[in-house]
Amino acid sequence: MSKVHARIAELRQQIEEHDRRYYDENAPTVSDAEYDKLFQELRDLEAAHPDLVTLYSPTQRVGGHPSSRFARITHLEPMLSLEKIDAARHPNEVEEPDRVQRSRKQDQNTLPQLIAFDANIRKCVEADSVEYVMEPKVDGVSIGVHYKNGEFALGVTRGDGTTGDDITANLRTIHSIPLRLNLKNPPPLLEVRGEAYMSIDDFKKLNAKLRSEGEKEFPNARNATGGTLKQLDPRLVNKRPLRAVFYALGASEGIEFKTHAETLKSFASYGLPTQRIWWHCKNIQDVIKQYEDEVVCRYDEERDLRRKLAYEIDGVVIKVNSLAYWRQIPKKTRSPGYAIVHKPIPWITPVETVVVGIKVQVGRTGVLTPVAEFRPVFVQGSTVSRATLHNEDEIHRKDIRVGDTVVIRKAGMVIPEILYVIESKRPPGTHEFDLFTYVGGRCPECRGAIAKEKIRGGAKQEVAWRCENIAGCPVQKTRRLEYFAQRKALDIESLGDIVAEKLVEQKLVDEPLDLFCLEADQLAKLNLGTTDEPRTFGEKNATKVVDALKRAKSAPLHRWIQALGIPEIGEQTAHDLAGFFSDLPTLATSDLLRATAKLGDLRQRFEENKVGKEEETLSAAEKAARKLVQAEVKRLGNPIGRRLIDAKFARPAAQEWQAKTLIGPSAAKELVKWAESEIGKRALRQMEDLQIKPVGKIVRAADPNSEDASPLAGRTFVLTGTLPSLDRNRAADLIRQRGGNVTSSVSKNTDYVVAGDSAGSKLAKAEQLGVKVITEAQLLEMFTSSDKPATKQPELFER
Repeated sequence: MSKVHARIAELRQQIEEHDRRYYDENAPTVSDAEYDKLFQELRDLEAAHPDLVTLYSPTQRVGGHPSSRFARITHLEPMLSLEKIDAARHPNEVEEPDRVQRSRKQDQNTLPQLIAFDANIRKCVEADSVEYVMEPKVDGVSIGVHYKNGEFALGVTRGDGTTGDDITANLRTIHSIPLRLNLKNPPPLLEVRGEAYMSIDDFKKLNAKLRSEGEKEFPNARNATGGTLKQLDPRLVNKRPLRAVFYALGASEGIEFKTHAETLKSFASYGLPTQRIWWHCKNIQDVIKQYEDEVVCRYDEERDLRRKLAYEIDGVVIKVNSLAYWRQIPKKTRSPGYAIVHKPIPWITPVETVVVGIKVQVGRTGVLTPVAEFRPVFVQGSTVSRATLHNEDEIHRKDIRVGDTVVIRKAGMVIPEILYVIESKRPPGTHEFDLFTYVGGRCPECRGAIAKEKIRGGAKQEVAWRCENIAGCPVQKTRRLEYFAQRKALDIESLGDIVAEKLVEQKLVDEPLDLFCLEADQLAKLNLGTTDEPRTFGEKNATKVVDALKRAKSAPLHRWIQALGIPEIGEQTAHDLAGFFSDLPTLATSDLLRATAKLGDLRQRFEENKVGKEEETLSAAEKAARKLVQAEVKRLGNPIGRRLIDAKFARPAAQEWQAKTLIGPSAAKELVKWAESEIGKRALRQMEDLQIKPVGKIVRAADPNSEDASPLAGRTFVLTGTLPSLDRNRAADLIRQRGGNVTSSVSKNTDYVVAGDSAGSKLAKAEQLGVKVITEAQLLEMFTSSDKPATKQPELFER
């Protein structure tokens, strides 16, 4: 071997070792400058001796060209997801104050699922005791990497479990994944499976960078990882701080392991990144002991497992150790039988903190929302210091006051919420919260007048304070602009919250449609910083916005309806309206909306005059009077319902006044109110002046009995998990274009649940209700058989 050849081999080995220490162990032994010097020396030597360059050299991690799409790969062995047992569904879930103290002690009922899991495993394998391996569950994106004769050959996503995307070029850019295994006699094939992720610190740095550049931030590290791996250009992936860990064996040839613990140890010896913390447990009692002592550390929260790791985790995986037993344990529909994921109760148990203030925020529709600010506290995986209080009624119901000690948790493991006040710890001198007095009777942002209005809060009507200065409140303007530009609306790239705020602040934009009058150079000079520390938006970002605005002019009607930010008009309602009306002016002037609103008022009147069980004591005269009112409702409502049915804006019901309208009465009222308002009239005039004429009536016939109906017509879908190739918003658009409905929750009325990677509680609910679960591949098959345009009036109805 020549001296050059030897030096190249030495440099590669040193760089790979430094990569391992930096990315896998978070313990670098050289400075960035020293590392760069070694890397440059290797690059120079390889440039001078191209015959010595190999595919597994560290310099070759980004060697691919941008792809137009990902190829689909069929897994040699299915990549199943793991069944979750969620302690959040514990029958004694936290509600009362003393539960906070009890949760810090080990109840006999805390881990019944694990005991039941072990009992079932022992029954399947006919053993008195079974060994387990317990590992943290990394909150990332599932991947599989194939090594052929020890060299990186293929990288794939989990996809639907049967097929995944070929992301070889992207995974090669991740420095923690070795391009060659540390094996003298490598097997012909070794597929290792694991998780791509972004460390907590790296994720924060990435978002800070995006924020400084005026780009949209990622909501969490997992989204950032998934979005990065879907990039078609590996050079862009290389700029993102992705890492990986491996924890499972996929397909293999010429190599065998007897236990899962042996597999993990072998992976580490091959140079593969593995988790530095995991436990080999001799039986289920040992699992529970390790769980108490090492995972939740209930008597020393500073030793909580989540604080020991550099990445987010969303549970603990418990696997049977013996691989021979794996083959004896029956698998379930979408998960193996030998492993489960458990979310420890203390990770979802509320914690105490003190409310130090209440801030009132203003939304895009002018609604004033109180937000509690409390002493920062670590809860369920992260430190939080704020929680929305929704509205004044919610504050009164829980009697939350500044200075109170409160118990908080994260709803759905994500959103902080105050459960209740510990009144025994309430300091003297506190006062009940009164929003009107608190803000001095004026909008906290523009000092405009405020008034109480009924608004829709989920499935019920709520009373909230609203700023009446709709046209002049700068915060409302900013929020409307953000909403206008968001992905589900017109998708104006690079126009985030900071840019929106500065456009309004510097009076370049008064209402969203003013964007179309801006020139690129105006946007480029936009100061996102301060007078003392200016920071311009830049030509590159300005060009992105201008290009996006050009595309937005030809966006379909449903996107425009949503972008206008009309209260009560969500994504599905926008699609339903766009499927019925030909254009926005026709929609805005339609008497069908007024008829729907009127019918809603009559129905409400009917409900208010029902005689409930608790009202049986009413006099005969009062009952008779109520029946007369209900009869009048039917008399007035029947012709309205008949008219809506004849216009195909409603579907027949038992009686005409009960007709199932295309949209709800609250949405109809808000549309009428918007069309008659100065903001609505101005928007319609501006769109006409700008020659923006979005087209509707593009949805396929939604009557399943129609001759030209697609297989999706009238069907209701729920999307869950990460889909292999489709963004969920894109999948929803494609479903709606073919006459289907997309909702966010699973019910008995759901026809299909489309499940992707890491599908959670929605999948479990579907299986519980017997709702059909399909993969993205099956959904795409439904799309291919839906290629004829509709010729009849579409009929979409709310459920």
